[in-house]
Amino acid sequence: MIQLKTMLNCIDNSGAAIVECVNVIRMKRHAKIGDRIIVVVQKQRNFGPESGPGASVSTTAANKVRRGDIRHAVVVRTAKKVQRPDGSVVKFDDNACVLINKTGEPIGTRLNGVVGSELRKNKWSKILSLAPMHADAGLPFGWEVRHSKSKNLPYYFNEDLMQSRWDPPPGTDHNRLRAYVLQHHSSALSESRPQAQELGVTTNNNEKIRASHLLVKHKDSRRPSSWHDALKIMLGHEERIRCGVKTLGELAMTESDCSSAKKQGDLGFFGRGDMQKEFEDAAFTLRPGEISQIIETASGLHLIQRLE
Repeated sequence: MIQLKTMLNCIDNSGAAIVECVNVIRMKRHAKIGDRIIVVVQKQRNFGPESGPGASVSTTAANKVRRGDIRHAVVVRTAKKVQRPDGSVVKFDDNACVLINKTGEPIGTRLNGVVGSELRKNKWSKILSLAPMHADAGLPFGWEVRHSKSKNLPYYFNEDLMQSRWDPPPGTDHNRLRAYVLQHHSSALSESRPQAQELGVTTNNNEKIRASHLLVKHKDSRRPSSWHDALKIMLGHEERIRCGVKTLGELAMTESDCSSAKKQGDLGFFGRGDMQKEFEDAAFTLRPGEISQIIETASGLHLIQRLE
């Protein structure tokens, strides 16, 4: 949990890199995901010289705050494991926050990394809309993912039962687990084909898969629309696909910003190293017929469907 003197990573593009908690709002001793805190910026991102008289600092949106600034923030990740009401357990690799103004609006316009889904319960929908994904391990009550240093592999541990195992415990949500392991342990899985196969992750460097995608570009790719606008468009497409209103291929033909649109987004067969890494990592975790979460690459935002 977060308390006084706790150091947190700031994962937005406000200009802060590391902050220190100096107060937990509403007289709480500890803050958890979704709680509001007050922080001091201890390290700013390397966008230019740190604050000081006469300093020449960029006035871009990514450089709004500087070292020494006192700001409000919302906790979005905690390194301490959290048990959710449904019995699942989530544990992140670090403590992290997002800076907000006094009215609760995010200062930054983008987030880098996953955030806890508890933000939705605490009505931080604007922060959630900026996040690339909301992840947890999908394990049953009491279980968490740990990393074996001796074998360089993830394993599953239950502290209450004092049990550990290499394969996922019964009751695991395998879709959520695959997403979590890909995010945090993909390099280790590339060295362990049996465990990767257990999770449905493709690791054979010679293996090729076939996939289609729907691409929405934004100002940081090659299209003059904001990243936030592009995300809202893509979220709308995703909802229509998952509700069965349209298939990904049908939407790709009219909405995708890729030349593959005329082929319903079909990219044909490709192997490791043929695509951008973020795209490739997501595509190779899918089983045939499955559709990814929204993925970001230098080209823009993607929804990917594995075909074969």
